[in-house]
Amino acid sequence: MAPATPDQMLNTSWTLHRLSPLHHEKEFQSLLDNPEALKTYANRLRDQLTGNVLAGFQVGTSAPSTEEDTLSRTGALKDCTWEAILSLSLEDPNGPYPESPCGILVVLEYENITYKAALLAPPAEGSHSRKTSTYLPLLLTRLPASLRQTFISFLSANFDTYCSALRLPSQFLCAGLASYVDALAQGRDGESATSRATLEDVVKEIQITVSFSANVAPALRSLNINIPRGSIKSFLPATGDSDQPSGSILSGLSSYIEKHLAMDLDLAGSSAGGSLARKYVRISKIACNGFALGAEGKMKLVAQPTRPSSINDDSAENDDVVWNEKKRLALRASEVLLLSVIRRSLVGGENQES
Repeated sequence: MAPATPDQMLNTSWTLHRLSPLHHEKEFQSLLDNPEALKTYANRLRDQLTGNVLAGFQVGTSAPSTEEDTLSRTGALKDCTWEAILSLSLEDPNGPYPESPCGILVVLEYENITYKAALLAPPAEGSHSRKTSTYLPLLLTRLPASLRQTFISFLSANFDTYCSALRLPSQFLCAGLASYVDALAQGRDGESATSRATLEDVVKEIQITVSFSANVAPALRSLNINIPRGSIKSFLPATGDSDQPSGSILSGLSSYIEKHLAMDLDLAGSSAGGSLARKYVRISKIACNGFALGAEGKMKLVAQPTRPSSINDDSAENDDVVWNEKKRLALRASEVLLLSVIRRSLVGGENQES
């Protein structure tokens, strides 16, 4: 069975969960590097999903009409595969692999739609693999609610693992935007590599949802803020080189809102820990052309589209070089964000990244 490629993480809206270690010692001594084990569990999951007429959708549905409607949209289950993910390098998928695989990709292919899930660990030193268990702390799912519950129950029954929703606090969303922008601004060897125009090409419009506590705004549940593509540079603090992006976009946005609307939201969390803004105001979603993060535990990483053919043949080669560099930087930024979410899912991850 061919290993899964890291680009399977892209262009998919994921729901995030945290997993405790998977215990498989009663059946297999290893999991990630064991094709027989992966095939066994894939077949077992397929058998469970096809064991009744609704192919696994019966759990959690409320009425027969809903079940029949779901089945009519998906069709019958054609295949179920579990594949090892050898690397999480989006920027250089053909580069050297870590010492051990970084996770498992589960693909459920129905007649009319394909669902998938991924179990991931930090790609470092093989520390997540032991003789009797495997620690893959982040579970990503693109499954309807009833099928997701069936899959989680399958993991619990077969691996004695505990699954819980992974929420992303406001500070983490802020740090995610900052790390994404910083990754766009670094070249292959750490040098500054992208102009503000490149940042705008990759990020485009930024959409931020700010939520308020009922204690301070009982009639205002949330506020949607859009930063248009041409205005992003206005919220970046000035530097010695005016063409290079740096600083916090959210800090600039907070200053703008305070100046023009007299609202001290402190979106970047730069004020002291006891500030009113940090107690009652939080960011619940950040989305742009490159990614989306939601406080309720949602994530999407977007691969930049293929550049259209150039009309001017004389400039085509140069345009391709520029576009490929932008795409590489965008993939690097997505990789940085993915790894930060994985670290967040680790036990103690809340203390590593606020």
